[in-house]
Amino acid sequence: MDRSTRVICKTLTQVADNNEAAAIAMMRATEAVGDEVLRQQLLNAIHRLNLDASQLRFAREELAGQGLKRA
Repeated sequence: MDRSTRVICKTLTQVADNNEAAAIAMMRATEAVGDEVLRQQLLNAIHRLNLDASQLRFAREELAGQGLKRA
């Protein structure tokens, strides 16, 4: 795997990790929210962050797999 592929894979992993960390922080904050509409909006945003993290990890694995095939 070349250097640029490794850098992209590392960046994808970092962004996925950040999304997951933000989702956890938002889950904790959501527990304290009394407004049901706001609570649902936060839960939807948490869901999207986790979906995005999964997609980023999948893209990273695909990219890493292609890089290994070329080597």
